[in-house]
Amino acid sequence: MRIPVARCASDFVAASFPAARAAFLGGSAETGYASATSDLDIVIVNGPDGPVLRRTVRHGDRLVEAFVHTVASLEEFVEREIATRRRSSLLHMCAEGRLLVDTDGLGAALQLRCRRRVVAGPPPLSAAEDEDRRYAITDLLDDLAGCTDPAELVFVGGAALQALAELILLRDRQWTSSGKWLLRRVRGWAPELADLLVDGYRRSVADADPGPFYAAAADVLERCGGRGQEGYEPVVSR
Repeated sequence: MRIPVARCASDFVAASFPAARAAFLGGSAETGYASATSDLDIVIVNGPDGPVLRRTVRHGDRLVEAFVHTVASLEEFVEREIATRRRSSLLHMCAEGRLLVDTDGLGAALQLRCRRRVVAGPPPLSAAEDEDRRYAITDLLDDLAGCTDPAELVFVGGAALQALAELILLRDRQWTSSGKWLLRRVRGWAPELADLLVDGYRRSVADADPGPFYAAAADVLERCGGRGQEGYEPVVSR
């Protein structure tokens, strides 16, 4: 019989990072999405002289991915993720995860700050960023419309699927993500659009016909500001 998730995570922190001031169990294991292969995502916060590292190890019968930080490195890493990607898995793990260790009140204070940051949302898209994204999606849809290779359809359609999911979220200042968490976030925010895109993509790939996904993607793009092509002038950095 497997050790319960929270107990396994607590045992890992006690054994591997006994000086931790705070620790959070996040990811799929703490959000009800865990599968038989899910690992344990654990954020450990040490004192100011503690190590900063990321480590994947096995503890008992579970794989553990440990994100080890000081308060300063945690905040710096979160802000860098937000600035470059408009997403931060580390932020969400601390905001939404289970507080495993809190030796001096730091854990509760950090969790509150992270929850407020999550509620505030990512920075808004600038007009130029919005146009850049719609232009890139338009280009993908043009490739999709002329696609005759079933293998290319999988890749072009997949790129358009991800780009549209991100656009849906970012235009409304919602957090984006990657992989399975991108689907979870767009389902949570715009389930109708998520279903429209996923169903169109599935049917296109199954039938080797770009038509169903092209129609779905073009519909979603129109709801998100429309095509971006003629007259497009990207900002060129000097």
